[in-house]
Amino acid sequence: MKKLIGVAALMAMAGCSSMSELRQEKPYRSFSSTKGVEQAAECVLFAWQNQSLAGVHYDVSLQPLLGGGRTVVSQGQTEFVDVVSTDRGSDISIYFQSGIMGWRKNSRIEAVKGCL
Repeated sequence: MKKLIGVAALMAMAGCSSMSELRQEKPYRSFSSTKGVEQAAECVLFAWQNQSLAGVHYDVSLQPLLGGGRTVVSQGQTEFVDVVSTDRGSDISIYFQSGIMGWRKNSRIEAVKGCL
């Protein structure tokens, strides 16, 4: 039984890409905002922290983005948002690991839309 659980865990982890690997692909969705980087990133952070499933809130954090900007990332890097500065405000790009349920993607996207 322990071997079966170990194999299942390895299979689950094998499908996960690193954040840099996901960034090499086209974002799942992209938006432009008139808000600055800090304001937009903090809005997404708080919106995602306020989401819950069966009363359990997701663990989400904010970190600097290499090259400038901010990244809002969920625990395990399941999904993340890059926010970068533009001359008109900021660009927001959403990335998801494979296998994320559609309802969760939609929930995250709607939260981001509320921060534009």
